[in-house]
Amino acid sequence: MPQITPTSQVIIEAPSLRDFCTQLLVAAGVTAEDAAMVTDVLVEANLRGVDSHGVARLPHYLRRIRHGSIEPRPKITLERVSASTALLDGGHGLGHLVMNRAAHHAIAIARESGAGWVAVRNSSHCGALSHPGLLIANAGMIGMAFTHVDPMVLPHGAREPFCGTNPLCFTAPGENGQALCLDMATSVTPWNSIENAILEGVPIPLGWAVDAEGCDTVDPSCVRAIYPVGGYKGSGLGLLIDVFCSLLSDGPYGPDIPRMYGDLSQRRLLGGLVGAIDVSRFVPESRFRRRVSEMIARWGRLKPAEPGGRVLYPGEPEMLTRVERLRNGIPLGGALVEQFNQLAHEYQVPPLTTL
Repeated sequence: MPQITPTSQVIIEAPSLRDFCTQLLVAAGVTAEDAAMVTDVLVEANLRGVDSHGVARLPHYLRRIRHGSIEPRPKITLERVSASTALLDGGHGLGHLVMNRAAHHAIAIARESGAGWVAVRNSSHCGALSHPGLLIANAGMIGMAFTHVDPMVLPHGAREPFCGTNPLCFTAPGENGQALCLDMATSVTPWNSIENAILEGVPIPLGWAVDAEGCDTVDPSCVRAIYPVGGYKGSGLGLLIDVFCSLLSDGPYGPDIPRMYGDLSQRRLLGGLVGAIDVSRFVPESRFRRRVSEMIARWGRLKPAEPGGRVLYPGEPEMLTRVERLRNGIPLGGALVEQFNQLAHEYQVPPLTTL
């Protein structure tokens, strides 16, 4: 997933970043248990190199809690509508918490019926979908997760946006902690990469986005829409994901979704869809895991296009980045660290400890 590189960076150890973010959320009224869970999702995104969906979004969530559009202690309810399906109302809580609950319910339903599908409504921005996807994979199941956002992406052949960056995640468990994990937006980059570029004052690559006149731009502050990934293919996927996340849960879609960076007092009303397939209903789980790992190994033995290169399986770049950042620390943009220091003063928590 394309990311931006700040001109000024500070290195933070993962445990320090977790403690700091958890304290901020607790100070904002989130329970200690829920704050730790949300922080894990955010820091894991940074560890995996998906900085667009990591801790850089925390100031925005805190602003929305303050303005009342995100409930710090939501009432999340589940309605079981059939043997294999359920509808989860997120109570306008933090989306990370809502999708985590949806994934756990999907797993429980799949253990009963072989497959579990949970449609989500009344949620908010949920961060990286790899979290619910890998929760399901770690339970020995095939995982699927979808969500949507407000209009940010140009449909193929259009001059104005309709759908959001509408991501998808597919996961499958292997052996010894391995898992296939495809977590991707249906746009060439997430909108939050644009927001990170604005915060850090750096340009974006040509070909990511267009300005108000529909012309390509490298100035993130001028961006009005992002290109879909793969032209008509990403465009079509984005629209169908809106069907999964809006029409099943009877929520708003595309142009009708309240904007993430618009009125902070307006609830987002976001939807989602999380699915789990119990592979043991088809083949023994141990055999499935072994064959996934064998597939990964054969994939990795392919002749690379570049001398000395490697052919990486979906999810492997993120795992390699995670190993490196656990060892050497997580890089954060200097402007973000300044923002965190201001929040520490405001919420009366200890400042962020840097290396």
